[in-house]
Amino acid sequence: MSERNRLRAGASRVCITPSPDYFPMEHFMNHMTPGKPSVFSGKVREDIFLRVLILENDADRLVFAVVDLPGAPETAEVTPLIAECAGVPEEHVIYTATHNHSGLYGDNVDFEHIFKEPFTTKIRRYRAWLREQIPGAIRQAEEALEPVRLGVARSDCYLNVNRNEKELGPKAGTYGFRNGGPADRDLYLVRLDRLDGRPLAVLYNYAVHACMMIHNNPEGIGTEISGDLPGRTARILEKEWGDEAVVLFTSGCAGDMNPVMMSRVNIVRPDGSIETKELGAAGPVILEFMGNRLARDVKKTWESVTEYTEHAVLWAGKRSFEVSAQAVTKPYNDDPVGFRVGLFLIGSLAVVSTNGEIFHAIGRRMKENSPYKKTFIITHAGQWTAYVKDDSGDGEYETAAQEALRDLFREAAANC
Repeated sequence: MSERNRLRAGASRVCITPSPDYFPMEHFMNHMTPGKPSVFSGKVREDIFLRVLILENDADRLVFAVVDLPGAPETAEVTPLIAECAGVPEEHVIYTATHNHSGLYGDNVDFEHIFKEPFTTKIRRYRAWLREQIPGAIRQAEEALEPVRLGVARSDCYLNVNRNEKELGPKAGTYGFRNGGPADRDLYLVRLDRLDGRPLAVLYNYAVHACMMIHNNPEGIGTEISGDLPGRTARILEKEWGDEAVVLFTSGCAGDMNPVMMSRVNIVRPDGSIETKELGAAGPVILEFMGNRLARDVKKTWESVTEYTEHAVLWAGKRSFEVSAQAVTKPYNDDPVGFRVGLFLIGSLAVVSTNGEIFHAIGRRMKENSPYKKTFIITHAGQWTAYVKDDSGDGEYETAAQEALRDLFREAAANC
């Protein structure tokens, strides 16, 4: 294989935990106290991060930027900023979020309408500060570039559960556990090692909501800042490797996928009513337990890699389309909603990216229809658009997204 396709990679991790002067600060609406939001107390259970991975050969460069936040803030401004800093076209950037519900809600402007001041001033200041971290994070990853060998693996992971307990009513969907319900168990992992065998970066993808600690208030002072399930998992692995490796989680199509354990549960009363219970001090214990369980599965998948390559063709493309306002659950909106579908090819691996919260059945069909045996899908990669719930196979989003992907695969085949 041509030496021009020799792979190099570099990664960085930058702390984006808000400073104490942001708090207290509103934090989503609380189902246990209707009409009243919970608040972030300012207590930090664990820091949150911006993680960057650059993968390149002599012809192309791909960039992953992942924030430990509910969504990726200001994608229209930040995506071109990342592209400029990294010296690549915008379609060569995947800017996404772990969908961590224990980080500041900087991506959804509706929260400004709901909470008003001082929330609006604080969140705009945080978004501006976050933008300022981008150039340094890209520079650190560039400075760390070195030759790597790459491996890909897939395993089954049983730490998610369908969240739509439809027999319990619509409220149950948030904290629901539909045991035996349909789910996507794929855990995909990209392993990037230095040539001496030491891990440089791990990128993994799994369909699970990072909402295990939402509203958890063990001390009665408010929600704690944390990286939730994927953030805890990342830090367990990064510390195990002496912080010499960066672990990036990307959310699969998890619109209807919860963690199998959460710090909140639905209790069904004899009269059929539903009461949501917070587990209080048990929440951090659940976080530690689940973080270690997921870290174990990621490590096991990482260890299962048997084939490596030091060379690969890289390619990227993007398509945009719109769906009607009725096709998504986006509050305060009557206008068509924009979507982005992107494709990264890394040798024989296809990485699809899209914005929105997508139900797992849609994602499974998109993977099954891919001409690449190894395909996974990253959601929350773009402007916030709420849920795409129509998983019938004929929904507006899925129809348009499948056509966009067919175009991208055709273009890739013509150019690779």
